[in-house]
Amino acid sequence: MSKRKRPDPKSSGSNLNEPHEKLLLNLIRSSQEKGVTMNELKRDKTIPATMISRLTTSLKKKNLIKEVASMNNRGVKHFLAMEFEPSKELTGGEWYIDGTLNLSKIEDLKAKCVMILERHRHRVVTLEVMCGYFVKEEKLSVEQTKEILKNLVLDNVIMEVKSNGLNEFASTRIGEVCYKLTGKKSGNGEARAGAFASVPCGACPHIGLCSPDGVISPTTCVYFQKWLDF
Repeated sequence: MSKRKRPDPKSSGSNLNEPHEKLLLNLIRSSQEKGVTMNELKRDKTIPATMISRLTTSLKKKNLIKEVASMNNRGVKHFLAMEFEPSKELTGGEWYIDGTLNLSKIEDLKAKCVMILERHRHRVVTLEVMCGYFVKEEKLSVEQTKEILKNLVLDNVIMEVKSNGLNEFASTRIGEVCYKLTGKKSGNGEARAGAFASVPCGACPHIGLCSPDGVISPTTCVYFQKWLDF
């Protein structure tokens, strides 16, 4: 759904001097948050191509339309009606400022994420807890928080695991998504894998049904017992 501001009474189009201006404004409005380029306006044929440049300049001066640069092609400008915010496809989304990836902000958020996990080094931190912090303290959305966590997982800084309800997962629900730091560097310079990497619960398709007193449980699981014996 497009993000649409409340129309400004002064920008309603009532101060348009000629029919072509109103026609062009409606054409630009119809593109909503995606906007429309100069070439697209000229190809439309609704208005003579020779008039487009003059009309867009007039509409900008009247604060009825605005120009937004495309993230994928900085040289291409898109015209949007003032009441619309540009789409993520156009600007790159929340992680971009004027079409440039905000790396410093992303790295700062990743560092804060690692700090939280450092404070809970001996136990896992749930996705719910991580989202709760970043939504409240950093004003991120849940999806943005997940993107930061996913970035750290891909960097092999943290690992995403599912709770089996035992040991470090004792305070979490079975099957709940959790995060922990990856192993520190060992003597030979290789990162040690977390203990969960070898636990069969991580790959079990029935982990969501598993509980200590359920039909499926760690105490009756043949594979879990074999892992303990190993």
